[in-house]
Amino acid sequence: MKSLKTLLTAFALFAVATATNAQENTTITSSATVVADIVITPVANVNFGSIQDTGSPVLDPQGTNTADVGGSATFGKFSIAAANSTQLVIDWNQATVTLNDGGANNMTYTPDVSANSTDAIATSSDVTKNTAGAATETSAGGALFVYIGGNLGALSSQASGTYTSANGSGDLVFTINYQ
Repeated sequence: MKSLKTLLTAFALFAVATATNAQENTTITSSATVVADIVITPVANVNFGSIQDTGSPVLDPQGTNTADVGGSATFGKFSIAAANSTQLVIDWNQATVTLNDGGANNMTYTPDVSANSTDAIATSSDVTKNTAGAATETSAGGALFVYIGGNLGALSSQASGTYTSANGSGDLVFTINYQ
């Protein structure tokens, strides 16, 4: 009986020793890269100008296909200063914006965004919401320029008035982050 106890004790010690030897370790390195702060400077707000109620107003953010807008129409624009030659993720809070005249009348504005690193609207490229890409890469000096246009859809007997996002669903809010 004593030798059976000794044999069981030896077997238990061997099993514990084997389980201990089966343990493996690994290491994970942690790091962070600190880059320049992103500085956003607003330049202009989107304004379709004085429009007729029978058009389909479009402000092309590349400046090439603008239609049915008033003479005082302006593209939205802001500039970004960030780390040199880095891609940024540009996002905005609303896929469509409700513009309201302060009463019961609404229009739907669908934003369209483009950008480039040389401050030339005609050579800017489309920006996809919440996606980095070549259009969102800063210049060697860390600059990026973002242009905002869009469309109001086909207007038909739209009530007269001044329609704003402040009276509607709220202003477009842009968020810029490093990729």
